[in-house]
Amino acid sequence: MSLYNIIYERLLFMHSLIYIKTNPKLSPKHLEFNKLVQIIEKLGVELNREEQKLEMFSDYYIKNIIPVQEAHSKVKIEMAIALDDMSEADKLPKTTLNELEVIIPELLSDSFEYLQPDDITKAIFEKWTDSNYDDIINEVKEEQLDEMAEFMKSMGLDIDLSDLDMDDPASAEKFYEKVHEAKQKYESENIERKSARKKTKKQLEAEELEKMQDELKNKNLRSVYLSLAKILHPDSETDPDLKLEKEEVMKQVTKAYEDKDIITMLVIETQWLKNTEERLANIKEDVAAIYIQLLKEQAKKLRQQKAALRYHPRFQHVNTYVTDKVDRGMLRLSLQKETIERDIRNIQKEIGIIKSSPRNDVKKFIKTLAQKYYKDPMDDFINFFKYL
Repeated sequence: MSLYNIIYERLLFMHSLIYIKTNPKLSPKHLEFNKLVQIIEKLGVELNREEQKLEMFSDYYIKNIIPVQEAHSKVKIEMAIALDDMSEADKLPKTTLNELEVIIPELLSDSFEYLQPDDITKAIFEKWTDSNYDDIINEVKEEQLDEMAEFMKSMGLDIDLSDLDMDDPASAEKFYEKVHEAKQKYESENIERKSARKKTKKQLEAEELEKMQDELKNKNLRSVYLSLAKILHPDSETDPDLKLEKEEVMKQVTKAYEDKDIITMLVIETQWLKNTEERLANIKEDVAAIYIQLLKEQAKKLRQQKAALRYHPRFQHVNTYVTDKVDRGMLRLSLQKETIERDIRNIQKEIGIIKSSPRNDVKKFIKTLAQKYYKDPMDDFINFFKYL
């Protein structure tokens, strides 16, 4: 079970935590507490729904899009080989050769995104580009790493990229974890730098208040723990099934206490207590204020997790669909699959023309084909600004 599902399941039953429509005993602080619980419940549901959506998109992409992309690449390689064979068999005019210098490298470059080149396709690529394929790949990778390192530096993150392999999902996952750790370290060091400066009277007062709140939180944490230990102690239960259930829940309580996770303990407590309205009304306002702060922090974490989900390496191949609802995303994915399949059929027809048509017809066809594969340098410039 993923982290996100664990969080979701924990938060799902927070619906029963405190849900009060009217109670004259409740102060604004108590009502704010109640509202925050509902916000966290909603965020948990949204987080789970977002992950399920991306999982669905990713599953469809892996099972349906990747295979047709590979098939697409194979027919492009087949066309590149057919054009190369034709150039060897017939003496072609300079204009046709120039057009092949556009078509063949483009066909092979597109194919190499999804299929590892073999010696034959590498040789054809190097013949029509007058370049060494491995050297080009290494240069591109170095440029990507340099750009990434500069970006990380600009963000204040010091990360070693020497062992990063852009083509290895496991390496990308490890890099993602490194970025997360470095970000946390940077934020922690930034807090330490700020705390090292001479503090104003207002800052000192805020620190003192935070210290008092921590003391109160720890005190209340122990209070909740003792209360739960008394309610859930298995030895006080005669029913065998209920005794086993209490044993399992008590394990969760003990772990939450050790982790100082008061939110989990509150959730468990309210599962076993009946009069939640009275309990909330009897909570002191300073204690309610501590709970509110904890819930705000939890809500902040859930929002961050939801925002970061789309950038996770396992979803990077479907990140263009992240803003789509499920139905629209699945429709767009199926249309992408149909478009690739249609292009495969078109390329197969074009290969037939190259192999079987008269020489003059093939030359005219190559001229038309070159226009399809020629890329205006301005296209990259325009596309760059499209994604800003």
